[in-house]
Amino acid sequence: MALIGDLKSFNIVDILQIISKDKKSGILLVEWKDMTVVYYIKEGQVIFARPVDRVFRVYAQRDFDLLIEKLRISKENLFRTVERFLIERLHMKEGVFSFTPGFVKFGSNHYRIVYTMEKIIMMASRTLTPEEVERKISDELLVFEPVEGTQGLVESAELTPQEKKVLSLVNGERSVFDIRRDSGLDNLTVDRSLYGLLAIGAIRRKRKEKKQNPSIALDLLMKIIDRIRGL
Repeated sequence: MALIGDLKSFNIVDILQIISKDKKSGILLVEWKDMTVVYYIKEGQVIFARPVDRVFRVYAQRDFDLLIEKLRISKENLFRTVERFLIERLHMKEGVFSFTPGFVKFGSNHYRIVYTMEKIIMMASRTLTPEEVERKISDELLVFEPVEGTQGLVESAELTPQEKKVLSLVNGERSVFDIRRDSGLDNLTVDRSLYGLLAIGAIRRKRKEKKQNPSIALDLLMKIIDRIRGL
């Protein structure tokens, strides 16, 4: 199923989160304000990026290894295209995008990945506006908890010292308000960090524990009392 939208209403962090979560493969096409760029995704990782002058050219070549051979780009240098055409554009907020899964045929597993998806997501989260952040960090009373078994994800994200500090304060008890206060960081930095950590799956929103309805126990007690009175 294709994913289509506008960057003004669906930021790049959310787009990459969806692609990364399910380890999707395919092509992400973004029509930025100044150029159209296609990003080649293999199992949730961005491995190559290139600008195109006509959208239809993207669909003319499905064999990825043959494509980069024609473009005379070595597998070792693919990451440089990601750096130039994605990393340097993470701050941009205008454009339309579409993701088509399962389109490209990847013939090799040996593609050098310098910018992991987790790293890209965290880099993108640092550029979020207060309005974008508020979509997920909307309440200072929200409580997040760490997700077990995500140490590898955290390491590949290459967190900044500030982000590491925010992560260390997430314990399932502190609210967003508490983390802002205890971190000593400005609110936007904390919220951006939480947004990114949430996107890479290192933390999650803590579910409220369901309290047992006392009326059931009370009804049972009243029936027992009535029965005793009737003896």
